Amino acid sequence: MRISTTMQFTSSLKYIQNANSKVDENAQKYNTGEKFQTAGEDPSGMASKVKYEGAISAYTQFNKDGGLANNTLSEEETALASMWDALSSIHSRLIQCVDGSNDQNSLDALAAEMEQMRDHLYNLMNTQNTEGEYIFSGARSDVPTFTLTSDGHYTCQADGSVREVLVAPGVTVQVSDSGLDIFENCKLSNSMTVTGTPAITSAVISNYGDFDDLYQTYYSSSIGPTVNNNLRVEVLADGTFSLVKDRLDAAGNVTGQDVIETGEVDKMNSTINVKGMEFYLPSSNYTGNIKVQLDAPKTDNILNVLTKLVDDIQDETLTKTEKCARIAAGQKDVSIAMTRYDSYRGQIGARQNTINTVMTSNTSLSDIKTESKANVSEMDAFEAASNLVQSQNQLTVSRQIYSMLQKQSLFDYI
Repeated sequence: MRISTTMQFTSSLKYIQNANSKVDENAQKYNTGEKFQTAGEDPSGMASKVKYEGAISAYTQFNKDGGLANNTLSEEETALASMWDALSSIHSRLIQCVDGSNDQNSLDALAAEMEQMRDHLYNLMNTQNTEGEYIFSGARSDVPTFTLTSDGHYTCQADGSVREVLVAPGVTVQVSDSGLDIFENCKLSNSMTVTGTPAITSAVISNYGDFDDLYQTYYSSSIGPTVNNNLRVEVLADGTFSLVKDRLDAAGNVTGQDVIETGEVDKMNSTINVKGMEFYLPSSNYTGNIKVQLDAPKTDNILNVLTKLVDDIQDETLTKTEKCARIAAGQKDVSIAMTRYDSYRGQIGARQNTINTVMTSNTSLSDIKTESKANVSEMDAFEAASNLVQSQNQLTVSRQIYSMLQKQSLFDYI
């Protein structure tokens, strides 16, 4: 076999090039910390790396969305908290209104203050986020939640839809509430319609705690021949009365009665007080039947309630008794609204807790995926450094050998 100088040169050069490529490869692994750069180097490893990177990216996005959801809920909770504070102030003013020492000027001043608070509530219900969306308008976020019509009536423009955000695989959290549910469909205080035979002077609800107990016991949403929402107060000549509920047969005929409560007429004031209801009689000797119909539940937004309440407080034609009764109803309506808004604040807090818990879980799972990805695709730092030094030494040796061979000639051996 003939060995030429060219063959020596070519072989040595190829060895140096291979050694140099090995140095470049190990240097890249040392600098990047990655075992491979392409799927051709490690097909299964690259497949696992891509899978883990996708999962890590998903959890990162979930946590980003969860953070935005938390911010949205915080905006809503802040608005509802401000509304609750405003209603609390209104409730305090209503207590002041029933103070017997107030003249009409004082009542007008309190009514004007409540008007300002109502306008503040109106602005809060139309709260916008940083993108200019109305947070309580549901899917109609481009229109104000409430609008004021020319006749002074507040109308809800929100729909009943809500928004949800995916914060983890298979986990969605509601991040908005519709003003239609919170504000517009807010229950009002229970009421009654009273007629007397013979006629009575007036009737009011003087104690909503007792009246609400009566209402819940005897009101039925299923009306038919044997069921109604009518009660009667039978007033006898001896000055006693009985609050009764008639029993009806299938034809609607009275077959008997259940006595709810009995008592005596207050002859000094010509009044009857029973189960939170106060009846004003034309005389202390009144006898007859007073029919009490429990009205169906009503809903409305607190803005319209406050508008009517302010008008009643400023109305000088109302008697003191009528005005106090309407203020009492207003107090009840405000209390119901406060309880409702506070309930939604509690729901928001529960959702935020859920988001925080899920985000913590997402972070933990992302860390596990990151570690698994590192096991598959990342180099050990000491191993990478050792491989780089070894390949550099091989390159150095190959260069030295090449240099030695270049100094020799086959003619030296002839």
